[in-house]
Amino acid sequence: MVSRSLLVKAYSIPYDLEVNGLIEDYMRILNSILDELWKNIVWKRKDKRLIPILMKDKTFGKKLRDKYLEGWAYSKHYVDSAIKQAYSVLESWRKGYIRGRAGRNRPELKIR
Repeated sequence: MVSRSLLVKAYSIPYDLEVNGLIEDYMRILNSILDELWKNIVWKRKDKRLIPILMKDKTFGKKLRDKYLEGWAYSKHYVDSAIKQAYSVLESWRKGYIRGRAGRNRPELKIR
């Protein structure tokens, strides 16, 4: 058998990026998108209960993306990610609401 050794080198690369600013801007835009989606929920009555229906058509998504790309200083994929994450939060809340585990209030997002 041939013995092989693995060589691992570790080094640090200095950077001067403002990460806290990016995180704060991302959370601000994520909460804004969540507000926008929350305002556009359609509530349908099913028996004695109201069921939330999320807007998912392409034209609404395009308008939402274009609106939040205006004045956005970072890469576009952060806006796309925030939209996807906002939908994910609302879909998770919707599932809990339908099962009776969540109230009818808008979910809150916070930085820990």
